[in-house]
Amino acid sequence: MTKRIRKTRAEQQAETRTRLLEAAQTVVARMGYHGSSIELVAAEAGYSKGAVYSNFTSKEDMFLELLRMHMDRDLRDLEQIVGMAPDELFPANTRWLENMHAILPDMPTMMIELQLHARRNPEFARAFYPLQARKMEGVAAIISKYFAASGQTLPMDELELAQIVEALVHGLSLQRPRRDAGATNEAGAIIDRLMKVLSHRTASDS
Repeated sequence: MTKRIRKTRAEQQAETRTRLLEAAQTVVARMGYHGSSIELVAAEAGYSKGAVYSNFTSKEDMFLELLRMHMDRDLRDLEQIVGMAPDELFPANTRWLENMHAILPDMPTMMIELQLHARRNPEFARAFYPLQARKMEGVAAIISKYFAASGQTLPMDELELAQIVEALVHGLSLQRPRRDAGATNEAGAIIDRLMKVLSHRTASDS
C-alpha cells in the first residue's frame, strides 16, 4: 500500500489560495465585480470567510490578485506570440485578440471599477497604479515587437499607443452587451484591425 504523502502547511495554503482565486473568477463572471463579495467567494470555494481573510486582507486585495494573475498570463501569452515567425505571429495574434478575456469576460468592467475605487481610496491606489503601470510597460514592449515583426516603424511612442489600445479595449467592451465566456471578443477583433492598419498590413496578410 502506497503511503500517502501529507502536504506541507505551505502547500495547503497555496492550494487554498488557488481555489479561492478560482472561486473569485467564477463569482465575478456570474455576478460582476460590484455584485461579488467575500461571502459569495467563500461559499463558491467551499471555505469559511475566515479562510478568505487568512489569504487576502479585503475584497479589493483578492480581486487585485486575480487581476495580477490574468495580467501575467496574458503578457506571457503575448510574449510567446511576438516571438513567433511573422507567418505564424499575425494569425496567432488575431486569434488571441478575438478570444481575449474569454475565461473572464467581465475583466474590462472589473478593471474600470478598480480604477474608480483607486481614485477614491489612496491606500488602494498605492497597490493598483504600480500594477497598472507594469501592465502598460508590458503591452508597450509587445507592441514594439509587433511592429518590428511587421517591418514597420512605430507611428508614435509605444507606451502612448499601449495606453490608447487599453482605453479602446475597455471602452469598446463596455459599449457592448455582456458576452458569455468563450464568445468572440468584438473589441479584440477591432483592436486587431486597428493594429493591422497602423502597421500597414491588410486582412489578407493574416
